[in-house]
Amino acid sequence: MRLRKNRLVALLGLSMLMGGCQHKEVADLIIKNAKIYTVNNSFAVMQSAAIRDGKFVAVGSDANISARFMSDSILDLRGKFVYPGFIDGHAHFVEFALSLSQADLSDAESLNAVINKLSDYKKKHPGEWIIAQNLIYNSPDDCIITDNTLLNKFFEDTPVFIWTKDYKWALANNALLDAVGLKSIAGNGYLDSQQAQQAARQIPRPADSDLSVLLKQAERQYFNAGVTSTTDFGCTYQNVRLIDSLREIGYLQIPVYLILEPSKENIDNYISKTPVNTGKQKMMAVGIDLDGRMSQYRAVTLQPIADGKSNGKLRISPDSLMRLCQFAYDHGFQMCVGCVGDSAVRLALKTYANILPNKNQLRWRIENLHMIAHKDLKYFNHYNIIPSIQPVNYQYNKLFVSENMDRKHKKEVFAWKQLLGQNQGIVSGSNAPYGSLNPTEIMYDAMSQEKRRIHNKQNQKMTPTQALKSLTIWSAYAQFDEQQKGSIEVGKWADFVVVGKSITTMYQPDLPQVVVERTYLKGKRVK
Repeated sequence: MRLRKNRLVALLGLSMLMGGCQHKEVADLIIKNAKIYTVNNSFAVMQSAAIRDGKFVAVGSDANISARFMSDSILDLRGKFVYPGFIDGHAHFVEFALSLSQADLSDAESLNAVINKLSDYKKKHPGEWIIAQNLIYNSPDDCIITDNTLLNKFFEDTPVFIWTKDYKWALANNALLDAVGLKSIAGNGYLDSQQAQQAARQIPRPADSDLSVLLKQAERQYFNAGVTSTTDFGCTYQNVRLIDSLREIGYLQIPVYLILEPSKENIDNYISKTPVNTGKQKMMAVGIDLDGRMSQYRAVTLQPIADGKSNGKLRISPDSLMRLCQFAYDHGFQMCVGCVGDSAVRLALKTYANILPNKNQLRWRIENLHMIAHKDLKYFNHYNIIPSIQPVNYQYNKLFVSENMDRKHKKEVFAWKQLLGQNQGIVSGSNAPYGSLNPTEIMYDAMSQEKRRIHNKQNQKMTPTQALKSLTIWSAYAQFDEQQKGSIEVGKWADFVVVGKSITTMYQPDLPQVVVERTYLKGKRVK
């Protein structure tokens, strides 16, 4: 009798347990025991989340998620930190991929070491141009190699092109200069950044099969850094087709927001048609640069930056800019105009204002923003224009600003808090390969401005929360993706990273050394 009673109790318990399980929803993955920074409107921090079909289906406390969901895959993070996957708001994805095949001179500390590195590269790539990066230097006059004499001697018939570590200038031998039809300013192979980029655009493009491999390697580096979406600013027609084909077959997973260069091929095949916004392809923007680097006096400013220095020149005329913007508007494309100097910024803003309706949702952008006159800030608010910055530019130009700008100009540069006061949103990007793609390093740069008074606002640096948003939800908004990504919320793609420290509260100088332990794209681990 007692045995039958015990069996009955056991069966009843099992029945209750099975009934409880049947009432739970099944998830593909459950995160628990974590500190999840959702980056939602209230910036809530949660413990647990459930993921199904690549999306977050619930976010809440451990008890809440455990009561509602069950899964064969439980990720117990034991108090580690979860953030939305980082979105690189301004980068050159294909150029970054190409940089991975270049000779690396970062450890070449002598002239012989440079020549040996270039010779080794030539042996491994017979018949190809020699392209190198990370040349060590303090100034063009204080460098391991100051002219192209030895390059011409050792590589007489092979074009050689060498970028410095910060991409401020390059060195080329005569064979390369002849091949691209350029003359160096001083006649010694030295090319400033604008000339160098002009030359770089003429370097023979690898075959699609080789470039595909490099793009996959680039994707891996992005995932390792915790970046789950990136950008290709100034994307060529050839590169659009290649990226599109690789995503279509599933070879490339990382979403790439394509900002198209306004070439004839892109205009005829894409920009003159309807913007594309599908799960595998996104072409909704046109991008162009108006001026050049501040430190080389190529920024177009209202007044010369320094005494005795000429102002920069526009890369396209105001009329051409107006026609391009009107064409983009007529066909439903977002405009992204790169401006450094306050005069170039004013021209772009006034051009936008002549076309856009007030308080629109077209999200036109000013890229690479360095300087802005205080009276021009209102355009960002009136026309919902998005400022896009590369925080590393503050570090690159800090000494130049200090030594060359008067008090008035200093009040116009890197006025990030002033810009945030217009729309409460700003986009940060790596500008890779011309800057580090490490998101925590970008955050640190955004948070590192010194105190200086600009129209009664003493701090222009971002707070940790603002810096994080500039690489997540604000960048998602700038790409028309805020309903799909940029925060950890129900219905959004499960793009997230796991780190061992709180990147919003930790000691700021240690931020660049933070290691992303795990990266997930649409609920699948990619690191």
